[in-house]
Amino acid sequence: MINDKVVLKITDEKDLITLRKLFKSKAEREQRTEKEILLECEIDAAFQKRTFKQLRAVFKLVTVIFQSDSENHRKPTEEEKYSLYLDLLGLYADKIPNRYTGELRSIHISEANTMAGSHFIDGLMFHVTTLCNLPNDLQATVRSVLYEWEIWRGKQEYDINDDRTIEQMREYLVYSEASGRTPVHFHHIVSRGACPAAIEKAWNILALTPDEHNFFHQQCKTWDEFFEVYPHLRGRVEMAYRKCNELVQRNNEIGIISMADMDNAIEDIDSVGSLVDMALAAQGE
Repeated sequence: MINDKVVLKITDEKDLITLRKLFKSKAEREQRTEKEILLECEIDAAFQKRTFKQLRAVFKLVTVIFQSDSENHRKPTEEEKYSLYLDLLGLYADKIPNRYTGELRSIHISEANTMAGSHFIDGLMFHVTTLCNLPNDLQATVRSVLYEWEIWRGKQEYDINDDRTIEQMREYLVYSEASGRTPVHFHHIVSRGACPAAIEKAWNILALTPDEHNFFHQQCKTWDEFFEVYPHLRGRVEMAYRKCNELVQRNNEIGIISMADMDNAIEDIDSVGSLVDMALAAQGE
């Protein structure tokens, strides 16, 4: 707040382009109509403390998927939304056997545990980023879900990537976990030199765009500076460091891997030819 005015600071140049278009359109319309046009804006405080509701996230994404395909991006009726939800459930939800026939059926979000719910949301995010062409307002909705999703994941003891290989993760994670944008590169949160045992762990991987990766290395001296722009990733990063230290202790190694050491952070996993090459490089062989 400056002189009774709210000042918005743009942290991403791509958002600045959108804002310029918005205010240019406002000015042109005011000139045509000779009337003042008021903009109704919603400030999404995405990083305040709140509970991540998987059910709410699912139907937000289902609605966005419907709007992406509908004429004039109209919202679905309740019947249309539920019908699409069932179709998407068949594509991305975990399956369990029917107790009478033994045939597999999809787990509804209302009966899913947190892990099954996470798998479904992960599938919906994949669908949105690969099959939907979204206007700016729908992109903002998806980004808000992404922020809540990453914050929630960072607080959990178990993550959907705990039991995945990196190759399995690559199939679904096609968007930046920082912004939702594409294309992405995959990076170790804790480097192979700092924790060789974690180089093949999917929970130690962060998907970032090239610009976000460069921002980390060229403009951030600490993780806290990175979190000033992408605060929703703090929990994910802290979780990776915690799990790496657990691996170190389990292997009876000496030393604590610290987030303060930036040389141990954000390393492109494709900078060395393969996972085998990385393992050998980490061991000095």
